[in-house]
Amino acid sequence: MNTINLEVAQKIASIARKSLSQRDMFILMRRVIRNSLRHRAQIRDERRIFRREAAKLKPYLPFVQRQMDMLIEKSKRHRDDELKDIKQGLVGFGYNLIKDAEGAYEAIGFSGLCDLLSINPVHREEASQDASSLADLIYVARLEDSVSPKSEEWGEGGPLFEACFLAMIEWIKTAPEEHLPDLFGEGSPFAGAQVVQVKQETLQ
Repeated sequence: MNTINLEVAQKIASIARKSLSQRDMFILMRRVIRNSLRHRAQIRDERRIFRREAAKLKPYLPFVQRQMDMLIEKSKRHRDDELKDIKQGLVGFGYNLIKDAEGAYEAIGFSGLCDLLSINPVHREEASQDASSLADLIYVARLEDSVSPKSEEWGEGGPLFEACFLAMIEWIKTAPEEHLPDLFGEGSPFAGAQVVQVKQETLQ
């Protein structure tokens, strides 16, 4: 299975814009994201095989320490360049979706997006009251594929949510501090909470 990096994705998108409708563009983007996540999962599964092989050697320590170290190291580096390309592409798509750079919400419309995202009727009614953007549907409310049961774990959701989540994590890691929200300011999730420094670089 071939991966797709951000540069290739942008070239495909620039070509597709000339001949595809917004709806088709959205379907194409979703398919590319799904394939990228599937490819990433495959590589992670292969890495786990190396870790399992290393674990099997534990009863024979210390005589197999070198072999174990080699397997663990291989599990960390296996197809690393591909994973980096996949992440770069997903982050790029995530930014695109959060900002709705293509104007999909307005062009496709609420009902059309609900169809494409497989949002069930009950959630559609709720979302019609609260959602006002593409990000509201796929990232804030995590409604993609809501017709099927999905994990409620933090950071997990549909394919488009995962791309947006990666983009947000990347932004938090790389944005200048002054651009980040004050988590303890007025109206924030932790407003009024006491912050105590228990040791250097650690807040509690």
